[in-house]
Amino acid sequence: MRLLVIVSLWCVTGALADAWGAQLWRSMQVRKDTGNQRSISGRIIGGIEAAIGDYPYQLSLRRFNYHACGASAIDPTFAITAAHCVSPAISSEFITLKGGSANRTDGEGVIFAVNEVIVHPSYYAKTYHNDVALVRIEGTFTGVENIIPIALQTSPITVSSFNPIYCLVSGWGLTNLQSDELPELLRAVRIPLVPYTECRRKWSPTLVTTSMTCAGESRRDSCNGDSGGPLVCHNQLYGIVSWGASQCGNSYPGVYTSIPSKEVLSFIEQYVEVRRQ
Repeated sequence: MRLLVIVSLWCVTGALADAWGAQLWRSMQVRKDTGNQRSISGRIIGGIEAAIGDYPYQLSLRRFNYHACGASAIDPTFAITAAHCVSPAISSEFITLKGGSANRTDGEGVIFAVNEVIVHPSYYAKTYHNDVALVRIEGTFTGVENIIPIALQTSPITVSSFNPIYCLVSGWGLTNLQSDELPELLRAVRIPLVPYTECRRKWSPTLVTTSMTCAGESRRDSCNGDSGGPLVCHNQLYGIVSWGASQCGNSYPGVYTSIPSKEVLSFIEQYVEVRRQ
């Protein structure tokens, strides 16, 4: 029996000051092969506070001056994030990027105005297929303290249950589901990649598309507010936080936009010079 499942975006804010973020929540219905209804929503659970010097590529994407999502510096003038973080489209003058600080609310770091937002032309909001967007800043990241663009992982990583590969995910997302307050300080957690076939088996092949990769385990996950942020493997950007279970950190893996996937990498290469391994 195929049941309808309600899916919501990962990109949310919790504090009243970030109440506008509710506009980013959208729901849709998809079909999933399962015996139970499961609420799926936007998605750090089980992490620790992180120094920006250890994650110098990490950015806060802000809409109307409030944190909405994560992003990563990948080039002197470009950052990358999830397409759902900048959709529905609004004028780039209302979007900024903050970098160089682990604190999302204080006056430290640098705020960058945005010149252009480029969403993947084949992004499909109903399934999050090709959930990726590029953000071109005014000015440059070069020479800014505590900001260093991260290299991209251009080849898929072979994953097996017998030889786990651990990666790092970071952001300012919810740290538990009992509070809707986002942390002020950056957090990070080490999580294992999940084999693609296993992820499709858990979620359903209709949900996990070719532009996606999966990671996470019980009590270690990304969560609401982390959307658009980095999944880093072998010191290279491997994924972008996209979607996952509403109960962050449960047995369902988080789903990430896969940087090495053909659809995603070819899009990035139209605008950013990528060094292939």
